Amino acid sequence: MKIFSRISLIVVSSLLLASCTTSNMTEQVERTFNVEDKPMPDNSFLPADVNIVSLGDSLTAGVGDSKELGGYVPLLEKSLEDKEEFGEVTIANYGKRGNRSDQLLKRVKEEEEIRSSINEADSVIITVGGNDVMKVFRSNFPSLTFDDFIAAQVQFEERLTNIFSEIRTINPNASIVLMGIYNPFIMLSSDIEEMGVIVNEWNETAESIAGQWDNTAFVQISDIFSETEENLLYTDYFHPNDAGYRLIAGRIEQGLLTVLADSEE
Repeated sequence: MKIFSRISLIVVSSLLLASCTTSNMTEQVERTFNVEDKPMPDNSFLPADVNIVSLGDSLTAGVGDSKELGGYVPLLEKSLEDKEEFGEVTIANYGKRGNRSDQLLKRVKEEEEIRSSINEADSVIITVGGNDVMKVFRSNFPSLTFDDFIAAQVQFEERLTNIFSEIRTINPNASIVLMGIYNPFIMLSSDIEEMGVIVNEWNETAESIAGQWDNTAFVQISDIFSETEENLLYTDYFHPNDAGYRLIAGRIEQGLLTVLADSEE
């Protein structure tokens, strides 16, 4: 009898286990079908890949970067990729040391690689103007006057407007971020403090031009260098050092995120 009872217990237990297993399998199958029936999230739910083109002078080229990796560009790229809303971030760097506004305009008009990259870009970042100011300074020093800068500023305004127009012709939908200039003489001599006034006027001109275009942001950086006691310049006392580029990257990122958010509304 004890043997029979044990056998009966084993049989009953097996039947119960099989029943539970069958029930669980049924539930799993039902859950699988339910998941397949749910709609996929739309594209706004998924991280978006971003293509960016960086145009301009030595600040885009990254002169002063101790690792020679491209200044603010790789810092911006990494910071954007660390954000959940972005997938792969690609920044094509077309920075060229010494580029003035007339030279950058010519490159945008004539270089097919640049034009092709702009055509495929979600955003375009521009650094230009510093070399225009320096050209005036070097050409007229030591008999430098404000009138020299005013005449050059009018030309800069026209060229910058043409740069914006050319970019919009190539790609009407790309957002644009224009970075302002800073006073590179701030650590050299108080005798050239008038340069601060000139830099402010040129930045006001650039900001005004940027404000005439939709989906466009102007990024101010002059205060980064003027309102600190930290040395943010490279050993040439002209270009940013690593710390300077980190702060510039942060400002550009703020402007870029703002203009990208506005373009989605």
